[in-house]
Amino acid sequence: MNKLKDRVLGDLNYDYGWTRPYRCIFLGKAISVNLAISCDEDDEIESSQREAFQRFDEKADLFLAQAEEAIFGYYQDNCQEYRDRFGMEFADELAPIIHSPSQLGAIVLLTEIIIQPSFGENERIVGLLYDCSWEPSLGLAVKFVDECLEEVGVQDIVL
Repeated sequence: MNKLKDRVLGDLNYDYGWTRPYRCIFLGKAISVNLAISCDEDDEIESSQREAFQRFDEKADLFLAQAEEAIFGYYQDNCQEYRDRFGMEFADELAPIIHSPSQLGAIVLLTEIIIQPSFGENERIVGLLYDCSWEPSLGLAVKFVDECLEEVGVQDIVL
């Protein structure tokens, strides 16, 4: 496995992108997730990717709190549709009714922070990837562009 020591991103291993563990707070609990820098092994990591990580890392708690609120709003907007899709037998298990962001921990888990290239656009793109009970195959993502929350949806929005 190839390794890279980056002055901003730290010690990285190549596994279909440069990766390393990253510690953060999710719903009030310290967890370790995968930090992934999207880049081919033979290509240079973009300066916009380093800057995106730096800015995210400096205020990770703020960005993660924004993401939690946005996920809660997204879930509230779509919960009934999910419940209808699952039917009475599975609705409470896969799409339970929740009343606050603190209850998301039963149905959502942060798994990866991905720093996407901007392909010359000089945008700072950070995606947060989650496993979720209501969409196990497509997952959930929150996308930040230039430190602004841009979108919540299935993981395709950042992959």
